[in-house]
Amino acid sequence: MYVILPAFVSAMFLGFGLYVLLTEGITRLSVPFALMCMTTFAWQGTWAFLFQTSSPELAHVLVKSGYLFILFLPTTFYHFVTEVAERRRERPLLIASYALSLVLAILLLTTGDVVAGFGRYFFGDYPKAGTLHPVHVLQTLLLAARSGWLLLAARRHARVREKRRRLDLCLLSLCVYSLAAADYAVNYGYVFYPPGAIFIATSLGILAVTIIRYGLMRPFLLAATVAHEVTTPLATIGLHAEELARALPEVLHGYQLAVKHRLCADNLYPGQSERLASLAAAIRRQVDSTSAVVEMSLASFTLDRLDRESVAPHSIRHCVDTALDRFPFAPGEKSRVSVAPIDPSLHFSGSDSLIVFVIFNLLKNALYAIKTTGVGKIAISAHREGNFCVLRFSDSGPGIAPDVLPHIFDAFYSTKSHGRGAGMGLAFCRRVAEMLGGSISCESSPGVQTTFTLRLPVPKSEADRAPRDPPGESRRSRAGRDYVS
Repeated sequence: MYVILPAFVSAMFLGFGLYVLLTEGITRLSVPFALMCMTTFAWQGTWAFLFQTSSPELAHVLVKSGYLFILFLPTTFYHFVTEVAERRRERPLLIASYALSLVLAILLLTTGDVVAGFGRYFFGDYPKAGTLHPVHVLQTLLLAARSGWLLLAARRHARVREKRRRLDLCLLSLCVYSLAAADYAVNYGYVFYPPGAIFIATSLGILAVTIIRYGLMRPFLLAATVAHEVTTPLATIGLHAEELARALPEVLHGYQLAVKHRLCADNLYPGQSERLASLAAAIRRQVDSTSAVVEMSLASFTLDRLDRESVAPHSIRHCVDTALDRFPFAPGEKSRVSVAPIDPSLHFSGSDSLIVFVIFNLLKNALYAIKTTGVGKIAISAHREGNFCVLRFSDSGPGIAPDVLPHIFDAFYSTKSHGRGAGMGLAFCRRVAEMLGGSISCESSPGVQTTFTLRLPVPKSEADRAPRDPPGESRRSRAGRDYVS
């Protein structure tokens, strides 16, 4: 009966390791997880035979074989954690740990210094610790402690809730995994059934759930590939539109002359020639709008890989100007937008391209809200508050209902009709703000005004240089002044 648990664990993790590799492919995360599964499969499979053998010669071979895989298991877990925590700098330490495991494996197979034979217990045969066995125990403890520190550090810097949840599950898995160290007591002669299989199985099960849970993002990765492939034909359509814009006036002029001189019949319906003249510009606007959505989608899919150590200072005024220049305004829309004077020396620490996409989303939502009522203006201003660059984005549209306001930053939440919005724009804005160490909030008075406030950290080099208010003017009054265009 004592062989049932190791046999079950062995079979389960053989199947799951293969499943992850086949479904997820060869990735930085799937490879170390599959290695953990394979070492667990070999270790527990060997123990299943060891617990029921009566041959001392076979038991000696099984002890050596099983412990061979145990030596590598802590390092494979540490390998997985370095990928989850995105700590590429751990590579030298990881290689050193694999090298130490390899040295211990060679000593295991050639000497009795790592495992000194085996003892006979009520559940079967089990390895005895050799003189070098404490080296493996110390290695395991150090790797577990280092893994815990990496996960805690990654969680502390995680700005996205989904990433924090994933790291929380990995931390829970590490805690459960560490309980498997109880098996080492049996190696030193304490007699009880080694429970490590239960803890290892539970630990890897938690990681499996984590992989599956975030494997649900696979459709979005497919969407990212599709979005990337759409970029080239969009650019081609844009070039065709520009060619039409150059040639169409001459073609229409020739057509009108031909009709005037009765060389051909005028088969265009009334007003169609005027519409054709503006068709190329309309195509160009649609291409620009779709390209902006594609670029934002690609940025969204790679957002989790943003290295906060690589961010740089950027001018918020430059981002606002760039967004207004690139946004595909419909005729008459740009005149609704007013920008208060922004200090060109006002910088934030982050990514200028991501902030441009955030402004795109806020513009799109504000213009949509104004369009529903037919009236309204958009006011953009920016100033510094403490160690934050604050961008305020207000519109005098219909506002947001109180029951809707708490949900506007939730992914897939949208009040727009089907086909007009997927509910990802404001969720993207929040992810960007949090990833850069800032925040975004919204205040709305239905029928009066809606204001989005984006706070971004100023560069560290400027954080200690607090702005000075003019004599007799408070920061609050200055913020109000910024809205005057």
